[in-house]
Amino acid sequence: RISDASRISAELWRHRFARMEGEGVVVMDNGGYSCKIGRAGQKILPEIFPNCAIKPKSERRFFVADQLKEIHDYSQVYYRRPCERGFITNWDLQSEIWDRMFKNILNITPAENGLLVSEPVCNLSALSRKMDEIVFEKYGFKSYCRLPGPSMALYDAMRNHSKSLLSETYSVVVDVGYSATHVVPFVEEMPVNHAIKRVNVGGKLLTNYLKEVVSYRAFSMMDETYLMDHIKRKVCLTSTDFKADLKASKLSKKKNPFRLEYVLPNHSGGSLGFVRGKESKATEDEQVLTLSNERITVPELLFSPKILGLQQGGIAEAIAESIKACHPDLHGLLYNNIIVVGGSSSFPNFLERLRTDVRSLIPTRFKLNIRGGNESKIDPKLSAWMGGSEIVTSGAYEHYKITKKVYAEYGSEACKRKFYWYT
Repeated sequence: RISDASRISAELWRHRFARMEGEGVVVMDNGGYSCKIGRAGQKILPEIFPNCAIKPKSERRFFVADQLKEIHDYSQVYYRRPCERGFITNWDLQSEIWDRMFKNILNITPAENGLLVSEPVCNLSALSRKMDEIVFEKYGFKSYCRLPGPSMALYDAMRNHSKSLLSETYSVVVDVGYSATHVVPFVEEMPVNHAIKRVNVGGKLLTNYLKEVVSYRAFSMMDETYLMDHIKRKVCLTSTDFKADLKASKLSKKKNPFRLEYVLPNHSGGSLGFVRGKESKATEDEQVLTLSNERITVPELLFSPKILGLQQGGIAEAIAESIKACHPDLHGLLYNNIIVVGGSSSFPNFLERLRTDVRSLIPTRFKLNIRGGNESKIDPKLSAWMGGSEIVTSGAYEHYKITKKVYAEYGSEACKRKFYWYT
């Protein structure tokens, strides 16, 4: 038990060192879909760029990071991504993206800065060693720490919502990402590794599914990844009662609550199209994509992967199984503090549906509290970066970091001993 005096002292210590520790440390959330990067403690939001290289059909070269602003036509663009299934597999491309971020976006000298970077949950040892090598031997950062995204997001949740010591130390982070969804329970701020669950459904699969459905029912969109990803984020929503809503989507045009018309872009002015209002009339030069049950069936994959033939449960089942794998005495505490982060949790009604599904799977004696996601005050995809910034400004980075001097003496073994979580 921590006394009030001790907690006040800790707060004073945190604010005393916030400015000093926040300067000179770069925080980077290196996700499968996008990179979020900025200086720890900055008052503005981080820079966000797609974690990929894009080649427009009219160009012969690839664009990365800040160069993407030069692209005006995103029709039939070709993607190269450094991450597959959530893990970095193309280090040359990833290094090229990082080069632009460090030199052109932040304009920093790595040798004069520290780096806090996210890594995948349960990352492979070889990939972790490769990251250590690149950070110190290629870029030469003076200090470095790598943390999985859910651990970084936990610090942001503690900073914004913590009301008691128990809520700080017992929690479950649900990271609904681009490549997959991870459920990570924490006990005393440390992950319970044997209870971590992964659902192989994320934003990438949702976009690909929408492309296939639209290509089968309307226009060929298999090469329009960028446009379909934009449409997915613009019009899709989570159904709170999927069977009833699916039945309603089969009603006539005027009675169907999900039917809408999306005006596709002509790619002449750089627009990505728009949703046409019910009262507005179509013009002859418009190409219109009509959507109905696609709006709810795409996000439904997060809750029912079996729709696509995946032999695993959805997010609600993963949460229940993860908590069940922890000590029985902790179940009530964990169900009372579930934090949802990740860009694919931004669909309207997402948290409402998740609460309903989880509630049906757990004993009634447990209080259920799920927060974050689409109800968060900030974009849920920024949670990991915000938490990383808090780690630095609170002084915790000084405890976690590895210096270049230590790495030069002991190599990646020093990082392995220091970053022992998730092993």
